[in-house]
Amino acid sequence: MAARNLIRRSIRQSGALDWVHATVDRVNRLLRSEVYEPPTDLSEFETVQRRARKTTDISDHLDRLFVEALQASPDTIVELGVRDGESTFVFERVARLADADVVSVDVDETTYTTDYDRWQFVQSDDVAFAADFEEWSADHGVDPAIDVLFVDTSHRYDHTVAEIEAWFPHLAEDGVVLFHDTNQRHLYRREDGTVGLSPLDDRGVIGAIETHFGCALDETESFVTVADGFVLEQYPLCSGLAVLRKLDTGGEDSRDAT
Repeated sequence: MAARNLIRRSIRQSGALDWVHATVDRVNRLLRSEVYEPPTDLSEFETVQRRARKTTDISDHLDRLFVEALQASPDTIVELGVRDGESTFVFERVARLADADVVSVDVDETTYTTDYDRWQFVQSDDVAFAADFEEWSADHGVDPAIDVLFVDTSHRYDHTVAEIEAWFPHLAEDGVVLFHDTNQRHLYRREDGTVGLSPLDDRGVIGAIETHFGCALDETESFVTVADGFVLEQYPLCSGLAVLRKLDTGGEDSRDAT
């Protein structure tokens, strides 16, 4: 690990990293192809599609975030990890359609702004905030049963394990969970053929999911499976996205069962 960090520092100091980024940009201009966008009569979804044309490490998944969140008919959306608000942009548009609350949590401040008065930003460690979430929700008029939970924070194994333990008990009976960066690679590929660079090459997120469900998963492949009361789908492009939907078994409340 120390040797790897030393190499990275040497690359940055020598300017080689700038050359790598410039080379990736040139390759992307050669590789980029049009991605088919079927017509839609939902203006909010069209707005998300336009946003996704700006290539990022999550751009391939913005439309899926929108559809999965909207299908959940949410009252409460909780977003862990905000950065510059790519996912927040999507969830805000879902919330406007569903008349839902969006709670965005990040240890760092965000530059994202909106006039949607049911979006609330909480600057906090998300695991620590989970312990206070029900009390906070009562104080802020938010339904504490989370219909959509999005996880995009440190990408580290221990932290993601702690997030699962802290936040899954707050899920509504038919809640959906979305994990970004489940196929984290230094060089990742997008649907349009372009590639991107990431500072991390780590199985932390998918490893935490494996630990929770007690199984081994190949995050480099698309798949769907069922484990411990969840349908789990993996989309490997663009740093990877896992979608977990709670199965409706008709039994006891999920927060008693987790």
